[in-house]
Amino acid sequence: MKIQLFILGTFLLFIAFITQAENESKPVPTPDNSEIHLFDLNIEDSRYLLKNGKNISNNLDYDNQPFFADNSDAVLFVSNRDGKQTDIYEYQINSAKTIQLTHTAHSEFSPKYFNEGASITYVSEGGIPYQSVWKLDRKSGNSTWLLNSKEPVGYYAVNDKTGDVLFWSRYGWSVQFLNIKRDEERFVSGNAIPSSPQQIPNSELFSFVHRQSNGEVWIKSFDPKTFSITPLAPIYGSNYDYTWAPNGDIVRVEKNQLFIFPHHGQSWRTGQDLSEHFSGQISRLAISANSKKIALVENR
Repeated sequence: MKIQLFILGTFLLFIAFITQAENESKPVPTPDNSEIHLFDLNIEDSRYLLKNGKNISNNLDYDNQPFFADNSDAVLFVSNRDGKQTDIYEYQINSAKTIQLTHTAHSEFSPKYFNEGASITYVSEGGIPYQSVWKLDRKSGNSTWLLNSKEPVGYYAVNDKTGDVLFWSRYGWSVQFLNIKRDEERFVSGNAIPSSPQQIPNSELFSFVHRQSNGEVWIKSFDPKTFSITPLAPIYGSNYDYTWAPNGDIVRVEKNQLFIFPHHGQSWRTGQDLSEHFSGQISRLAISANSKKIALVENR
């Protein structure tokens, strides 16, 4: 019996290895025909006005996950331009130039600026460990593994000053915390929605999206010092993407209607109707650190 169980276990491990190898060799499926638009933004008393929109990706395939530089002069995003995989691009706002930052044979996702823009971080679909967060030094062009965990990562947020990282587990649908400067890792919460964790402005706290046992979906905060979790704002609808404005407001879009949860309020406020600007549906969005620009992803 023991020999039979050993043979069965070995066979199952072999099948799992072959399946993983096949999956790694396949292009990652992504939605077609999404675009990133950049708008001028005016914020006054938690009222948001978008104007002067511009398509900054101009690509017939997948474009997504915009992320502003700390000085608000550039936007990172991912784009599939060869029909095989996604690479990371940077749109420089003042010059209106776009440059390609990664040139690998596999896909990269979730790009972020690191160390004041000297590096960028991203989730890699290749390399060892697979599906983890890597760091690209922009001067040398060298990439190194960022995390001290081999848990497959879907989305993440990193505080490069403290070394704190909050990430959404790709297959566990959970949120986990680690610190890249210390040998520390901790499970935070299960039932986490696949939405990118974010660092809350002017703090060392993070936020993530959680589905409660009663079925309600909430944006919640996580404190890396006390490991406490605090409900912040409920999400009504099916779009779980949101962003933080520098003033502490939470901003999201549902059916092309802008919604704002003011930092001094207790409920969502209806904002600008964006239907006149878009024929498709808005999903992700990001606001620059100087509050003057907003990037939105349109899915067509």
